[in-house]
Amino acid sequence: MLSRVAQEPAGRARPFLKPICWDPEDFEDTWERPDALPWQSKKGAIPHRTEKVRTLEHGEPVLAAAVSSFVRHAFTCGRGGVKVWSLASQVVEDRYPESHLCVQTRRAYLRTCLLSSDSTTLLAGGHNLAGVGVWDLTAPSLHVSGELPCAGLTCQALASKPEDSLALAGFTEGTVRIWDLRDQSVIRDLPGHPNGAKSIAVKDQNVWTGGLDTCLRCWDLRAAREPQEYQFESQIMSLSPSPQEDWVLVGTANGQQWLQPTRGGQKHMVGCKDGTILGLKFSPLGQWWVSVGTDDLVGVYSMPAGALELQVPETSSILCCDVSPNNRLIVTGSRDHASVYQVTY
Repeated sequence: MLSRVAQEPAGRARPFLKPICWDPEDFEDTWERPDALPWQSKKGAIPHRTEKVRTLEHGEPVLAAAVSSFVRHAFTCGRGGVKVWSLASQVVEDRYPESHLCVQTRRAYLRTCLLSSDSTTLLAGGHNLAGVGVWDLTAPSLHVSGELPCAGLTCQALASKPEDSLALAGFTEGTVRIWDLRDQSVIRDLPGHPNGAKSIAVKDQNVWTGGLDTCLRCWDLRAAREPQEYQFESQIMSLSPSPQEDWVLVGTANGQQWLQPTRGGQKHMVGCKDGTILGLKFSPLGQWWVSVGTDDLVGVYSMPAGALELQVPETSSILCCDVSPNNRLIVTGSRDHASVYQVTY
């Protein structure tokens, strides 16, 4: 069970940075670079540079992070709960979250959270919890709007399909569960990976899962048949579906990044990191992605070949990442804090 605890900022002076740009018109202006060629479209734009604009002092390892340009908040998930941070302020180092959704159940802890693509719902799951918590972000104050039952299972990966009111989770026990968000009922359990479903993604009508057994599996949501299976050389640590094209991006424990076609064909490698990949996320337009892991580097790679466009060092392993819906912000989670970067094109 999670509960909400409001956090009041202390009355002391804190350093300030320029505000994060939220205006869509300002966002449009950033594409008009002097060196841009006439035929280069906005959809083909790749980040030119990144600037760290916030440090969010979570206080424990940030296992999952999410950022929303619509509600102008970031969400950081640690074992003890989810912290909600306002990005409307101009504080460089923020130690005071707007809210703290604490784990109340004894001997329970969180392992992951997920912000729905429409920024209206936050899901949070973990160990020794009766279910995955569903938080309504459209309400005047944060509250649990439902709980997706999974007693006795440890959730370590989440996905959603808001247009069909579906939520999905991968568990350490190997099961993949699908719920109906409208009534929190279990629709289907998929027999998953022997060593647990480490990552999960939804692409069109298919569910993709990656596991520590080095196997990528794909289920058709419309049929009750056996999944398609694709073998990799190393454990699959992270997945990200392309929002525009027929690909799923796969990150592995040996640092390799692969594009797996979703409609048939051979996968191909698109870059490699010097360490285990712990998080991948495509940009909303699908022209680039963020990759993080144990090499302490935030990498920005471009489609289709996986060219390394930008690399930003951090001080420890980076456990997770997210990209905002307006294509302007990257958030990463590490040992005890999250970093928010503003992207310039």
